[in-house]
Amino acid sequence: MELYQIKTFVVVAEAGNLTRAAKILYASQSTISLHIKSLEKELDVCLFLRTPKGMELTPEGEALRERAQDILDSVEKMESVAHDLRGDVSGAARVGLQTSPVYLRTPQLTKCIKENYPGLGLTFVQVPTWTVRSEVLGRNIDGGFFYSVAPPEDMEGIFLDNAVLRVVGPIIWKDKMESACWKGLAGLPWIWTPTECPFSQKLKETFTVLGLDPVKSMIADSEEAHNALVRSEHGVTVMRDDEAREGEANGSFYIWPGGYLEVGLYFGFHKQRVADPVVKALIDCVEKVWKPE
Repeated sequence: MELYQIKTFVVVAEAGNLTRAAKILYASQSTISLHIKSLEKELDVCLFLRTPKGMELTPEGEALRERAQDILDSVEKMESVAHDLRGDVSGAARVGLQTSPVYLRTPQLTKCIKENYPGLGLTFVQVPTWTVRSEVLGRNIDGGFFYSVAPPEDMEGIFLDNAVLRVVGPIIWKDKMESACWKGLAGLPWIWTPTECPFSQKLKETFTVLGLDPVKSMIADSEEAHNALVRSEHGVTVMRDDEAREGEANGSFYIWPGGYLEVGLYFGFHKQRVADPVVKALIDCVEKVWKPE
C-alpha cells in the first residue's frame, strides 16, 4: 500500500468524481482509477460504487475514509516534528494566487520569507478563487489567497481585507450608466462570472434583494477576459477597485458612480496543518505583510 494510493482515495472521496479529482491531483482519470483499483485489490474491499453521477463511497469506503485521512495527517505531523527537531523551516511552500500578485503583496511576502525563513522556497501557483478550497483540501498547495462572501467553514481562513468591487462599462457607455440605478444597470448586457465565483454570488444576492433579473450576455472566468470584453463594448461587469481605477485612468472604462460591492479577501490553509512549520511560516509572513503592527 502506497501513500499516493491513500491520498488518491481521500481526494476522490472528497471530489465525488474522477474529473474533479484529476484536476486536483494533476493526474489522468485512468491513473486515478488504477490507483483506486489497486488499493481495493490490496484491501480486498470495494471502496466506491461507480454511478452515472460519479464515485459514491460504499459503507466500507466510508468506514475507511476517516482512517485514510488519519494516515495522511500522521505523515504530515511526522514531517512537522522532523522540521522542529532540525530547528529550522526548510523545503518548499506552494501558494495559490487567485489574482494579481501585486494586489496580493506577493513581492512583500517573498521578501518576508527570505528574511525570516531562508531555507523555505516558494512556488506561486495561479488558480481560480473557487478552486483554492479543493487545492488546499487536496494538499496540492500549502495555502492560498481567495475571495469569499462569508468566512470559510471547511478550511482555516485568515481575513485580510474587504475587496471593493466597482461596476464598470465601456467609456462610450457613460451616458447609459451615469444616472442609472441598479434597475437601469440590470437592463444592460452583463459579462458574468461562473456561479462558483464570489463576484457572481455577490451580484446575484444584490439583484435578488432588489427583485431584479439582469441580462447575462456571456460568462468569462478570468479578469483578463472581463477587461478585454468591457473594452470591446460587449457589456458591463464588476472588477476590483484598483483595476477599475487603472482602466478609468487610461480611458478604457467608465466606473458607475452609484455604489459598490464588497467581498472578503482571505488566506486559507488546511485545518489539520495549523502546526505544520511550513504553514506556520506562511501564516506568519502573510500576517506581517497584511496586518503590520
